[in-house]
Amino acid sequence: MTNKDVVIAIVQMEVKDGSKEDNLNKAKRLISKIERFEPNFIVLPELFDAGYDFKKYPELANEIDKHDTVKKLSEIAEELGSYIIGGVLEKYNDKYFDTTVVINPEGKLQYVYRKIHLFQEETKHFSYGNKIDVIDTKFGKIGVEICYEVRFPEISRIMAFKGAKIIFAPAAFPYPRVEHWKQMIIARALENQIFFVGVNRVGPGTSKTYFGESMIVDPWGDIILGAGEFENALAVKINLDLVEHVRNIITSFKDKRLDVYKRYYNEL
Repeated sequence: MTNKDVVIAIVQMEVKDGSKEDNLNKAKRLISKIERFEPNFIVLPELFDAGYDFKKYPELANEIDKHDTVKKLSEIAEELGSYIIGGVLEKYNDKYFDTTVVINPEGKLQYVYRKIHLFQEETKHFSYGNKIDVIDTKFGKIGVEICYEVRFPEISRIMAFKGAKIIFAPAAFPYPRVEHWKQMIIARALENQIFFVGVNRVGPGTSKTYFGESMIVDPWGDIILGAGEFENALAVKINLDLVEHVRNIITSFKDKRLDVYKRYYNEL
């Protein structure tokens, strides 16, 4: 396997709202199913540790440097030699954030992304993130966004412009918006000519039911891995050379006009 080959594992799991210990144990069991594939990236859903039991947040939330979920994920990442990307409940300065962490294969916390676009009721419980960036990995640059943010193409576009060839989106997308989820992930991959990895929770929650349908889409807009509507852990190998191959055939990404776009954005 070359450094252009990347094995990505997705963990589509039922999340028990408000039961962090149960969720962590389940995540570990599901991850054990894909260890044999030697994944380079393992991706878990949005808020996979705490879910949406808002009343319990004061007892469940931690600051990142004291976070029990981050500690457990760091142990797994170091043991498997994998990057782990997963959504956690974060407390910072007495505020709560819908956060995704990126942990490197040495078990070190490398990046913290706080959800920028909060959906409806989330605005009552979380504070807004305000930073879009990319993360350097041994396989190149990657990006992270969360769930609802697949509806905002600007985020993916900025990360692609910054050099991300894979974007990961941990999510908690509920019924009935299955087709929205599928079409937007395909669109984000196709318009940016990148790999897009959407990892959704599945099953019943406190007030909503989640449909799963986690998927990996390639720069052609083709679904190369789909998890369906059941709890599962799956892995697939991709080759990052496909990004440049597609961009050389259909040159829409290379033909971008940032000079023009910037002028109009400054007018908004």
